[in-house]
Amino acid sequence: MATLIIDRFDGKKHYERSYSLADEDISGKTLLNTLLLIKQTQDPTLNFTASCRCAICGACGVRINGHAVLACDTKMDELFATYGADILRVSPLANFTVISDLAVDWEPSIDNLRKIHPGLAAKSEFSPQDGCRQTQEEFDRIKKQWDCILCGCCASECNKLTADRSDYMEPFVFTHAWRAAHDSRSKDPLLHGKPAVAGGLWNCVHCQECANRCPKGISSADDIAGLRAMVMAKGMTEGEGPAHARSFYTDLVEGSGRLNEVRLALRTEGVSTLARTGMAITLLRRGKMNPLEVFGGETIEGHDALVKMIEAAHASEKE
Repeated sequence: MATLIIDRFDGKKHYERSYSLADEDISGKTLLNTLLLIKQTQDPTLNFTASCRCAICGACGVRINGHAVLACDTKMDELFATYGADILRVSPLANFTVISDLAVDWEPSIDNLRKIHPGLAAKSEFSPQDGCRQTQEEFDRIKKQWDCILCGCCASECNKLTADRSDYMEPFVFTHAWRAAHDSRSKDPLLHGKPAVAGGLWNCVHCQECANRCPKGISSADDIAGLRAMVMAKGMTEGEGPAHARSFYTDLVEGSGRLNEVRLALRTEGVSTLARTGMAITLLRRGKMNPLEVFGGETIEGHDALVKMIEAAHASEKE
């Protein structure tokens, strides 16, 4: 026998309920099929969302043992093999408001998606008669981001949203902003870039969990990095985020190749950095920061090669 412990919510209280299942009933089945089996044979009150059953619509995102998955694209046999136990916990996606059991509220996320204008605002050169055409190469540049099915797995795993979602939009929102901004038919990339900045573009904590858990292999972390580069190239260089990025670039390319943490803080936040003098003293005492590094340090081995790699990356972006 196998056991699924499902986190439930009836609109007022959170609780859990266990369901026992015969091995032969779930062998070879997906998690979604198993949830349907429980609803049909054990508990008709269990609520969850699903539609296409073939990893296209994204409606059936849930968490298994704390990790986001698509229920229709996840085999029970693989889950038991992965976790090495015959008991699994099924929970609603994290970083969403739970409506009922495994069903969550998507309205705030859809509102964020609207903010970055995910639709096409075409260049004036395109006419209604000819349509908005692009080459295969131009389409290939954005086709991966078109694979996003809005399942919410990236948002569920996002450590920034878990810590504080008041100043940060969901990772998939930035993916769609990147796609729209880099569409060759779009009239103005900043139509999507500006609201992305306002929505916390520079607040990503680089945990890479969005990339790790996306069922379509999309890296919202890469899209966020690409959006940052784009908005800076378009002149949006004010604020701590761009200053932080410029400081990294200065140290790596124009400096010794070593990150100078003393100058990094000063360049990023200016004199307001002095407000954290106590933290700096603690770092100094524990050998985590060398004050002499403010004057520079020895150039790292292979610095020339590092500079060439960065210059080559810049060149490829312009092509």
